[in-house]
Amino acid sequence: MLQSFGRLMIPAIACAILLCAGSFPAIAHGAGWQIDQNRTATIYQFGYTDGTPMIFAEAMVTSPDGKTWQKGRTDRDGRLAVAVPALRPEDDTDAHWKIMVSDGMGHQVVLIHSSEKIPPSGTQSSAPTPGLQGNSALLDLPVWAAILFGFSLITNLAFLPGWITRIKRQRKSHLMQE
Repeated sequence: MLQSFGRLMIPAIACAILLCAGSFPAIAHGAGWQIDQNRTATIYQFGYTDGTPMIFAEAMVTSPDGKTWQKGRTDRDGRLAVAVPALRPEDDTDAHWKIMVSDGMGHQVVLIHSSEKIPPSGTQSSAPTPGLQGNSALLDLPVWAAILFGFSLITNLAFLPGWITRIKRQRKSHLMQE
């Protein structure tokens, strides 16, 4: 009995040390985007958080009424030009266009593009947004799913030594019966 307690304490202490050791940067990547606005189109650049572009990823732009407005792929630099009609100054509401880019390997970026009102003459358009926007990835999961995944992983690792011990006992008793 004391031996089995000792066998379980070593993995439990090892797990406790690992949990208290702190966090380390993950070797994973997510997908995100950045914007470059000019007069005729908005150019989005899609890429992974490690800096590589989402090359030739499928892209779809959906209009505010839910219809497909534009389909295509990003270029070799991960760029997609989106040209949607500008709103007239008399329009009261903003038009929100949905842009969805997927690399076909589990990474997907979804963002909302708002049509801007036609600026008065002589006004400059907005400046580019610096840096990649988006989220880092734990398998590109929402936060609640990443937390659930983490708890599941910790729980399974905690019960692994007991499960292995039970299998060894079953095999040993099975061999003695033969």
